[in-house]
Amino acid sequence: MTTPAGTSAASVAGRYTYAYPFSGFRPPVADSPAVNRMHAGRAVPMKFALGGDFGPNVIARDYPVAQHVDCTTGAPLDPPVPTTAAGDGALSYDLADGGYTYAWKTDRAYAGTCQVFTLGLDDGTLHTALFQFS
Repeated sequence: MTTPAGTSAASVAGRYTYAYPFSGFRPPVADSPAVNRMHAGRAVPMKFALGGDFGPNVIARDYPVAQHVDCTTGAPLDPPVPTTAAGDGALSYDLADGGYTYAWKTDRAYAGTCQVFTLGLDDGTLHTALFQFS
């Protein structure tokens, strides 16, 4: 770090990280532990804000993922799998409302299951929402 007083030595103690001010998923989706009820096979707009437009690469590599979980206990039943985006772009930013939208194209095979959607951001944070599909 450089200040008017000089430059600090590079060390682990001198490192810092930045986390986006993620305030939760926006409607129509609620954060876990709320259960979002959706129809399998439809696109779900995963809307969120980070306090500004940080560009199109805010989602971490290998994310978002969905994981099949037990609807009663929440215990994982299968490993997480990458999600599929609906439409042309996986992620968009709306300058008017200051938020991002990832259009998650859910699988028809999700019918009758519960899935945890996990959004990993490039700041190292993970954000989840629980879904029960009909």
